[in-house]
Amino acid sequence: MPWKGVTVREQRQRFLEDYCLSYYSITELAERFGVSRKTAHTHPGHQGKWINRYKDHGQRGFHEHSRRPRSCPFQTEAAIVEELVALRKRHPHWGARKLLNLMHRRDPRRELPSASTAARILAREGLVKPPGLLGQAGAATAERTPAAPRASHRGPTTSACTCGAGTSGRLTTRGSSG
Repeated sequence: MPWKGVTVREQRQRFLEDYCLSYYSITELAERFGVSRKTAHTHPGHQGKWINRYKDHGQRGFHEHSRRPRSCPFQTEAAIVEELVALRKRHPHWGARKLLNLMHRRDPRRELPSASTAARILAREGLVKPPGLLGQAGAATAERTPAAPRASHRGPTTSACTCGAGTSGRLTTRGSSG
């Protein structure tokens, strides 16, 4: 199906104009405009999403609404976040679990976040160093070259040559007659 070249707002406006004319059923309108019936369809005592928005907000109802949740009931309290950040700044080498243990010793009745949540809070605040290069002097600046393969203590073994460098196609090793 080719792209129609209309904005979502224009599509909703045309849909509602056709709805107000009552020429098409809701199912036919949904099919014509390429939306689900749930988006447009009216149920007894319940209007579809677009129709509800139009009746409640008029022309402003055509705009796309944010999908962000209006609230987050399990969000960590700001006071706990502030204390955690302050402790980390005071003790920059302590991890999330140790900081939470200290906070728990100070007030055992208070509910604290999990260690993983505390670690995410510290990372979000920029108080966590990236993993991997800790304890390696000069690792960030010096280029690493791969080590040369080790020589076998038992000597070479017989194996097929896949590169075609040898004339016989096999490597001759100790204990084999070529």
